[in-house]
Amino acid sequence: MEMRDVPETTPVPGIIKVLGESCNLVAGKVYLMAAPILLDLLLLFGPKLRVAEYFRPYFDSAFKQLSNTTNSGIKQLEMSIDLLMQTLESVNLFGFLQTYPIGIRTIFSAGSAETPLGKSPEIQMTSLLQIIPLIIILSVLGVLFGTFYYSITAAAARKSGKFRWNTFGTQLLNVILLYIALIVLIVLLMVPCGCMLTFSMMISPVIYQILILLLMVIACWLIIPLFFIPQAIFMKGLDFPNAVKDSLKLSSWAGTITVRYILLSLVLTFGLDMIWAIPEKSSWLVLFSIFGHAFVSTSILASSFIFYKELDQWQKENQSFLEWRKANLRIKQLFKKETETHE
Repeated sequence: MEMRDVPETTPVPGIIKVLGESCNLVAGKVYLMAAPILLDLLLLFGPKLRVAEYFRPYFDSAFKQLSNTTNSGIKQLEMSIDLLMQTLESVNLFGFLQTYPIGIRTIFSAGSAETPLGKSPEIQMTSLLQIIPLIIILSVLGVLFGTFYYSITAAAARKSGKFRWNTFGTQLLNVILLYIALIVLIVLLMVPCGCMLTFSMMISPVIYQILILLLMVIACWLIIPLFFIPQAIFMKGLDFPNAVKDSLKLSSWAGTITVRYILLSLVLTFGLDMIWAIPEKSSWLVLFSIFGHAFVSTSILASSFIFYKELDQWQKENQSFLEWRKANLRIKQLFKKETETHE
């Protein structure tokens, strides 16, 4: 069998180089940090919309019913209820302005009402007719502001491109389609996953934990091929179906370096979040955390666009190599089949 000559290739983009370029980009265009700074300032100094008082009677009633039906594990049950109530008391409905996967990251989506200027006002929600519409409105606003934030950051990362309002509407529409697809996918997966977790919990807690770990691995495995969908929408202006195809194609050839980039980004993001959480909310040092968090989160977002642009360019420059590799894989498979036939 004749093997083709190996074509010359260009190196894969360096992750550290990409992160350095994104930091320089944000340092030179500080207006990119405006969105996370303003949102964190709103969540810190603005009023807090609380829901704990609405849910408290339901938890108290549930605790009384459970304590009447069983005498074992009362202390553990009481501790769980107290922990859940403490979590609910820290909930601020304005935190729904932070949306995933496209949105503005914050460090004050929940927490106490302490601020450097004293306690901020707290407003208790007393009805689901207040809570549900507020969650929907704030989530929609979060998607709108998040799309704008991604759009201006992508425009800056393109260097040759500028933010245009006429393309913003198309980007927003495709982001909405992305969220609809994610909601449908989550709903479809919740039923079988929920059933499996319920049955495994009834059988053995060990099997339950193993199944959760397995589902987490599967979720991470699904994230990698779909990681570049937002980048394809904002950098190339692709519609949602074509963005999915582009992400699948790119990640199939650059899966290893994509995994390394995702892991490094997560380590930087959540590792530095621990540093931003050190100052008390009543201290003026918290402003340092706000600006530091805005710089890092915007830099990492910009790096994802630069990383996508360079990977896409790398793929185009090495198209002949990719075609050569496909052809040789086919030849090797045919050669293997012929060998097995002769044997």
